[in-house]
Amino acid sequence: MLNKFSKTIWFLIILLVCGTTECLAQNDFSQFEIKQGKGEFSQAKHFSFLKRAIKSQGEFVIFNQQIYWHTFWPVKSELLVLADGIYRRNEAEKDYQVLTQDKQINQLLAKLLSGQIQSSDWQITTVEQKRCYQLVPTLTEVGQMFKQVKLCRDSDSQREIVITDQQNNKTHITMNITSKELGQGDMDAVKLTH
Repeated sequence: MLNKFSKTIWFLIILLVCGTTECLAQNDFSQFEIKQGKGEFSQAKHFSFLKRAIKSQGEFVIFNQQIYWHTFWPVKSELLVLADGIYRRNEAEKDYQVLTQDKQINQLLAKLLSGQIQSSDWQITTVEQKRCYQLVPTLTEVGQMFKQVKLCRDSDSQREIVITDQQNNKTHITMNITSKELGQGDMDAVKLTH
């Protein structure tokens, strides 16, 4: 009887310390996943030395952690995030140029944008009543670039990502998913050869 009573007391203490049962459960990021889809994005870069954010808009295509990121405004450019590298092409260029081939960075950025978060890559804290997660990188190389990332899901079709770098500059990205169906043109967009 005393043993059952002490187990009950310990369980109640754990619940009181946690505040909710969420510290007993693992984080579920399946609601953030975009295995394939396309949509529009807006991005605002807030540099600590500027009064106003630098804003941009465009479209994206995601297929199996491969991301095509096409900026329309203010400057047209295309970005491909693939497993073997991140590539960029400006309006005047025909071919993509390599930005980086650091596989850890490429894969982490692809996972972040496609919502396929792995808890082994981050220290994770739930914020704002499970709508958002605060992510702190566990990999040293990534930690040198990102101080933290806040990942929020506003609805089935909208995601928000706020990336804070080591200089406390913030990049706020809002992704609106318009379709989870991809056509051949969309599939070609996530290939380096198009």
